[in-house]
Amino acid sequence: MTWQLPASGILILLGLRSASWWAMCWQLREYRTDRILAWFRTHDGRKNLWNFWFFRGIFPRPKISARTILIAGIFGILSITFFVLVQNFVSIFWTTLIWNFTLWIFIFFTVKISAIPVFFKKRKLFFAAEKIVEKSPVVRIGITGSFGKSSTKTILAHLLREKFGAENVLTNPGNENNEIAIARLVLKNKKFFSPPFLKGERGGFQKFFVCEIGAYKKGEIQKVCEFLKPQLAILTGLNAQHVELFGSAEKIRAAKFELAEAATEKVFFNADTPALVEIFEDKKIAAAPIGLARSVLKNVQAETDRTNFEVFGEKFELPWTGEFFAGNALLALETARELGCNPSELSKFLKKIPPLKRALHARKLESGATILLDPYSANPDGVRGAIAHLAKFSGRKIFVGIPLRELGKNAEKEHEKIFENLKKIGAEVWWLKSDFAKLGKEILEKNFHTDQKLLPKNLKKNDAVLLESRLPREIEKKITSCSSRKKAVENPLI
Repeated sequence: MTWQLPASGILILLGLRSASWWAMCWQLREYRTDRILAWFRTHDGRKNLWNFWFFRGIFPRPKISARTILIAGIFGILSITFFVLVQNFVSIFWTTLIWNFTLWIFIFFTVKISAIPVFFKKRKLFFAAEKIVEKSPVVRIGITGSFGKSSTKTILAHLLREKFGAENVLTNPGNENNEIAIARLVLKNKKFFSPPFLKGERGGFQKFFVCEIGAYKKGEIQKVCEFLKPQLAILTGLNAQHVELFGSAEKIRAAKFELAEAATEKVFFNADTPALVEIFEDKKIAAAPIGLARSVLKNVQAETDRTNFEVFGEKFELPWTGEFFAGNALLALETARELGCNPSELSKFLKKIPPLKRALHARKLESGATILLDPYSANPDGVRGAIAHLAKFSGRKIFVGIPLRELGKNAEKEHEKIFENLKKIGAEVWWLKSDFAKLGKEILEKNFHTDQKLLPKNLKKNDAVLLESRLPREIEKKITSCSSRKKAVENPLI
């Protein structure tokens, strides 16, 4: 029929758009089947599974990389093969329609096929990184945990830069903390791991690699440690974050403990986490375990623009907002002491640390209201800590958030705790997804909202809005525009 060719052309264009969207989804989840499956278990994921053509954006697409180009090539070959074979049985229109409805299967097999050359490239990459590191005297410090990795890394790296110079401290940027990103960082900074070196106060060398290590399943931290060979390790804490990917809380503990088992000298760990204390009591490691509890901190006071505390006989001021940062600071301070910094120096250094935009920070509006931005926590402890800081404001307390992901069977319990905490402080809640909305409504009743159009207007002095997790950018713009005619300004103390 004459209509079949133009109709098929339209379907092919829609299909290419859908295929690009699926490729982007896989890329955002690091091409991991477990993360894709976890997403499909959410309401948002199930809805998109059968959303064949109506995705946001004119042409959603992944970031260009060697793997996306490889995926595009494999997808093209599979699709052409499909069209050649199926057209022997049905018309071009029906062939194109079937292709559209099975695109997600094509992308699945494309991703899996592309993983084969990636596997061999990873092995080559890890081997090259190990060769660079194994003979280097650079002090290597690994940091892992369910929460607090980035802030602890940032604090420790800052302290060491202040003491030994920025050129003598290397750390992984942002959240580039998987095995591939870390190995690439080592190769990119080959000169950093090579002579000449200056002897330091510790009796070793004045160069340090502070490495945040993330994982989604057992064995991934071990892979990093095989080429990183850390002397010191920091374990920040454990919770249910990513338990759906790990499989159980026990597997999370085993995975995070891989760093402690690999360290050769000392392991500093959060002694306020019972699961960590238990595993250190049960297992023997080559390094010396050093538990640090927040009970050693005195006079901890979190103000709206800083956190003050006392330890080692010194007063410390951390220009970050949130009492929970004090525990992460303690781990970093004790490690820095081990590396040759004295408490009086550390007190001066900590006061000069720059803002941490990827964790809880504040913006002051001209009206006197405050926006608290917590764009990266996305774990139960981090969210509850941010809520505790929201409670310190005397005006309206407003929470805008989305569900936490990959919590497995603990998801409902963890969200119930979050909603209960919000109820205790009298917060008004705007929930931007359907998952756990019914639970939130049951707990918070009239203070629970799902309509973005009803976001609060005319915020006043002492009011505070907590924007939790990775929200659409327009949410902050709405809050800001409703509260002040002028642009919100960064609090210079934060």
